[in-house]
Amino acid sequence: MTSFARPSLQTLLMTGFVFFVALLYATAVSATEETTAEGETDGSANEVDLTFEIYGGGLHIVSFGTQATLTPKRYEIAAQFQTQGVADTLFNGRGSSTASGILTPAGPRLLSYSQEYDGRFGERSITMALDESGRYDVAAEPADGIHKQGFSASAVQGKVDPLTASIFTAINSTAAPCSQTIPVFDGRRIFNLKFKELDETQLQPIGAGAYAGPAWRCSVLYDPVAGFTREFLVDRAKNPLPPFTVWLARFNEQMGPSGNQPLVLPVRMMFETSIVNAIAHLTTAEVDGKALIQPAIN
Repeated sequence: MTSFARPSLQTLLMTGFVFFVALLYATAVSATEETTAEGETDGSANEVDLTFEIYGGGLHIVSFGTQATLTPKRYEIAAQFQTQGVADTLFNGRGSSTASGILTPAGPRLLSYSQEYDGRFGERSITMALDESGRYDVAAEPADGIHKQGFSASAVQGKVDPLTASIFTAINSTAAPCSQTIPVFDGRRIFNLKFKELDETQLQPIGAGAYAGPAWRCSVLYDPVAGFTREFLVDRAKNPLPPFTVWLARFNEQMGPSGNQPLVLPVRMMFETSIVNAIAHLTTAEVDGKALIQPAIN
């Protein structure tokens, strides 16, 4: 019998960080999608660089960065994280992920994905690549939680990896950024990210966060679908995973590639794990080298 996986703390943390990047590209890609015809060249690319600093119990615990190259037809995304301070002493870890694919009228189509982790919980890695049958060839170390026969093409059809989830909201441009469900396949598990808008608010700078202004407050729920242990599902039924909370802000001064829609950036997030309750702040944001926020002065 195939052993199904319980999501690790590292996976939940990476998923949480992906919630942050998930809404950055909503305007950037949807702005270009409608103007791109079959046979056209990729056109100009947008270079997006973000840095987030994560705090738990008032202490700096993780630094997280993302870089993305977006064109009307293709995307490449990279992300890295590194524990900091006391967290680096207690459960040091560092990891990276990459994803690349194409944008189609039906949505993003992942071509390849990789994730690596090294730290307190050992060395872990996973890679997957789309084959001609529509399935993904998956290799992982360790191999726990990997289906011996792999998920079928129908099971993973329309699913995206955690990083490609960051542009999936852009393809479903008929829905508001906080009103979507994103189906994700990470090589071991299938799950949904369920977004829900809570309210609109006025943010003030706190801690490392420098942003001040209007923002949407949204919840994001991690909803398991397939590939999870029975023990995890029973435990989740008794102790549901709390949703993440994300605040999104519109930066009217920075347009997307088409020049007619402003970018929406995640500027703050709160999430809970079994180890720590944490808050993440967007501390630097650049699009094509242009800074969108100024560093906090403490």
